[in-house]
Amino acid sequence: MRMRPFLLPLLLLFTAPLLAQDSEDPVEDTLNMVPNGSFEEVEGKLKRLGGIEMAKGWKSPTAVPADLFSDRVVNGPASAPRNQYGDQGALTGSNYAGILWWSYMNKEPRSYLQVKFKKMLTKGQKYCISYYVSLADLSKYSANELGAYVSKMMVKKDDEAGLTYDMQVPNLRTKVYGDLYSWQGVCGVYEAKGDEQYLIIGNTVANDKVVTGKVKRPKGETRPQVFKAYYYIDDVSVKPVKLLSECTCEQLDKAESEFIYSKRSTVNKSLTPAQQADAAVIYFKRFQQSIDGAMDQPLNDVIEALKADPAVKVRLVGHMDVVEDDRTRMRPDLLELGKLRADAVKAVLVEGGIAADRITTVGQKADSPADPNEDEVALSKNRRVEFELE
Repeated sequence: MRMRPFLLPLLLLFTAPLLAQDSEDPVEDTLNMVPNGSFEEVEGKLKRLGGIEMAKGWKSPTAVPADLFSDRVVNGPASAPRNQYGDQGALTGSNYAGILWWSYMNKEPRSYLQVKFKKMLTKGQKYCISYYVSLADLSKYSANELGAYVSKMMVKKDDEAGLTYDMQVPNLRTKVYGDLYSWQGVCGVYEAKGDEQYLIIGNTVANDKVVTGKVKRPKGETRPQVFKAYYYIDDVSVKPVKLLSECTCEQLDKAESEFIYSKRSTVNKSLTPAQQADAAVIYFKRFQQSIDGAMDQPLNDVIEALKADPAVKVRLVGHMDVVEDDRTRMRPDLLELGKLRADAVKAVLVEGGIAADRITTVGQKADSPADPNEDEVALSKNRRVEFELE
C-alpha cells in the first residue's frame, strides 16, 4: 500500500537544489516585480530558524536573519504548520517567512526581509506593494506599523541594530494586526522616483511609538508565549497599477479564498483514542475538496488514534460555507462538495491503514455552521469535515 509522506516517522529536510515546483505550487506572476514572492524556490537544507537566505532572492539587511518555514520540514522549529512560534499553514504553496516585529522593552533585535526587484522601478509609475501577515500563536503582543520601504541601494548592516527608515507604504499604519488564525493583507501604492531596486519589510519605528495589544494564548496551546510580536509573511508582491483602486490586499476580494483554518490544538493524550477521534476537525480552502498540506498532521493524529482502538467507528460529516452554498446556483458541481470532502478524508484514513468499513461519510450544506459570523475567519471554520463516533 502506498503511504502518504506525512505518515513516515522521519525528519524530512529540504534537499538542494529545490527549484522544480509540484503541481500545487503557484505559477509565477509575470507582473510581479518581486522574484520568489511566495518563498517557494529554495536552495539548501532547511534545518533551523534563520534560514531566509535559502529562499532564492531573499536576504536579511541586518545581522539578525529572518526565518523561513516549510511544510516539507517535519517536527522542527522551522516546520509548518506547527513550528517554534505557533501553528500556521502557508497562504499559497508550502513555504512562508517570519520576522520579529517588536519585543517588550526592545530586549530582542528585530529582523527584516529584503529582496531585489526583477528590474529597476520606472520613474512616475505607480506600484501596488502588498504582502500578507499572520500573527504567530505564541506572540504575547500584536502590533501596528506594518509597512514596507523601497530603496535604490541594497541595505547591508553587520550589526543587530534596527533600521530607522521612514516606511513609504501603506501611508496609514495605525491598524494593529492581531489575527492568529488567518492571513491579513498589508498594501499601499508607491510612486517610483526612478531606479529603485530593493524592497524591505519590517518595523523601522522606535519601540515606544509602536502601538501594541496583548494577545491571549490560543485555547489548547500549552507552550509559553514569547514577549514579542512575531509575524509570518507570505505572498509579497509589487505590481504596476494605473489607479489607486487597483491596489487591494483584502483576501475577501478573492472568490476562491486561500484562507484555511489551520489552527490545531495539541493532541490531548489523556483522552481515549475514541475521544481524540471525536474531537478531530479537518479544514479546507474555498471550493476545494483536496486535502491541504496544513491538515496532514491532524490527519496523522486521527489515524494513530483509530489504530490504537480498532473498535472505534466514525462518521465523517462534510460541510460547506455560505459562499460555497450560494455559488451552487451557478455551479451545480458544488452541490456535493460537503460529501466529496468527507470522501477525501476517508480516502486518506484508508490509505493510512484504517479499514473502510469503519468509516461512513455524509455531506451537508451550510446550515450547520461551526461559527455563525460572516467574516473570513468564521467562514474558514465552516469549510470542514467533522468526526462523529458511531
